[in-house]
Amino acid sequence: MRAGRLQNFDFPLLLSTLAALAVGIAMVFSATNGDKGFAMRQAMFGLIGLVMLFGICFIDYRVLESFTLPVYVVTLGLLGAVLWIGNEAHGSQRWINLGPIPLQPSELAKLTTILVLAKFLSDRKGELGKIKWFVAAGVITLIPAALVFKQPDLGTALMLGAIFLGMTVAAGVRGRIFLGMGILAIPTLYVFWNWVMHDYQRKRLLIFLNPESDLLGDGYNILQARITIGSGGWLGQGFMAGQQSQLQFLKVRYSDFIFSVVAEEFGFIGSLALCALIFVLVWRCLVIASRAPDDYGSLIAIGVATWIGVQVFINAGMNIGLMPVTGIPFPFVSYGGSSLLSMLLGLGLVQSISLRSSPIIFGKKAWGAAWTRTARTSVKMR
Repeated sequence: MRAGRLQNFDFPLLLSTLAALAVGIAMVFSATNGDKGFAMRQAMFGLIGLVMLFGICFIDYRVLESFTLPVYVVTLGLLGAVLWIGNEAHGSQRWINLGPIPLQPSELAKLTTILVLAKFLSDRKGELGKIKWFVAAGVITLIPAALVFKQPDLGTALMLGAIFLGMTVAAGVRGRIFLGMGILAIPTLYVFWNWVMHDYQRKRLLIFLNPESDLLGDGYNILQARITIGSGGWLGQGFMAGQQSQLQFLKVRYSDFIFSVVAEEFGFIGSLALCALIFVLVWRCLVIASRAPDDYGSLIAIGVATWIGVQVFINAGMNIGLMPVTGIPFPFVSYGGSSLLSMLLGLGLVQSISLRSSPIIFGKKAWGAAWTRTARTSVKMR
């Protein structure tokens, strides 16, 4: 631990992680009408994840640079295997049965994509002005995204794209490259919409604009989520006292729509407090990124921050009717073992970076400091 001083351990990040886990276990218990089995299972995943977090944080994250390609290949193998031997549920084939712990490779793919992109972009930080490297990074992301989409899981495939955009922006890719790719993406999206997407996926993406058109189908839970959130008011109806959730009018309430349960039971203030708690997680990841000893570590931390932040935005948005329903869970709160374990592994890597970084930054200087490295890289490239 000479290279990573214990005083650099980010305790605000750890405390906010523990708080988010506690909230998640409590809300799963409430959303399942007091079913101890679901809550205990979520607590078990949380405990295993914390052990993994502490285990990986004391390992130098730079060791992973040598294993990036094997990890990527194994992840692609798992994504391919789930299409052949995976368990099907609700029309999707996303899980591999490993006994008591079903594995969802698409969640692992998010962390793997972060590691691979961090390695690829940091190795070419002086050449990111060339479009070929941007395209190559896109292909690296597209392969697992295509396999995830095949399951089908459009939401997670789009999440991989969001991670790609966040990390390439942070790495210093020039704005004109994004502009050019955006223009070229228009005909690609047209083809994707008309000939690649399934009918039900197009319907799900459009139904949120007019959920009343399908009251008993895809529009039902969108309307019920709005009612659930609205019934919470400012301060909520109290823990396990929400009628919409406890009387089971709201479906999928312990996973995709658990944010609606939070809003019903704790109101606008409680929902805001939960979002603020997750914001602390994202902020601390960005602070650690700003003082990472190398670009590889900085990009990993920014990738994890993007992952958590975008998932909160999408999940909360689809609960309040501002985003289409895509099946993206709320970080640390929605029920799910693979998602929780993957995120805790990611935070363990961020803590590993923190332990091997310059002294911790507190106060105003921490805000926005995560992008200092990006600005310097962009100036050099120009």
